[in-house]
Amino acid sequence: MNSIFATLELRNLQSDSVDAYGLKYCAADAVVPSTSESNEVRLRLLCYESEGQKLNDFVNWEPNTKYLVAGQVVFNEDPKEPLDVIVDRLFTNVPSELYVNEVILGNAFFADSEFKENRSKMLSTKIGSTLDNSDITTWLYMETYPQRERKLKEYIRKGRNLCVQGYLREYRRDDSDSPYRAIVASNFTVRKDNKQRKAKGSGAYDGVDPSPDF
Repeated sequence: MNSIFATLELRNLQSDSVDAYGLKYCAADAVVPSTSESNEVRLRLLCYESEGQKLNDFVNWEPNTKYLVAGQVVFNEDPKEPLDVIVDRLFTNVPSELYVNEVILGNAFFADSEFKENRSKMLSTKIGSTLDNSDITTWLYMETYPQRERKLKEYIRKGRNLCVQGYLREYRRDDSDSPYRAIVASNFTVRKDNKQRKAKGSGAYDGVDPSPDF
């Protein structure tokens, strides 16, 4: 599961209901605001159509105002499209100066075993995430601070699953709808690699560790 807790600014409510992920939702376009439109993180918010205070607050949200939103981030198969956020909770009384952008990716994995320093002097590597109940993979970059280089060298391995805590950022060039999308990691973690385990009847490690005994 991937989660987000962020102050989001509404752009507009969509007039039609949306069928997605097996349910029917009210939808809205929103952003993590930035100093320029090219740096805004664009999101499609999905609020389950069930009578209650959350839905009432959602449909009465005024454009260009902020709510504090807690929900689940879902990557869709078209990288040009905004990320989906399934709304779990809404907090409507938000000071205008408040800024929150906290994300946890729980089902990410390393795309390869290398990283590089980008123009911002951050360490950058490609990571993937799969759609819900799907074999389609979407891609973004994980950026982290130079102080994390030793940890990144130790943990990075192509295909290795990881959990990332950080914030989302996007950048769009004027002539492109497809954004550069990244999570800037304040921290990340992996499960210990059990390289010595042998598959039954084979001397090779199959990349799958046994489930722990409880």
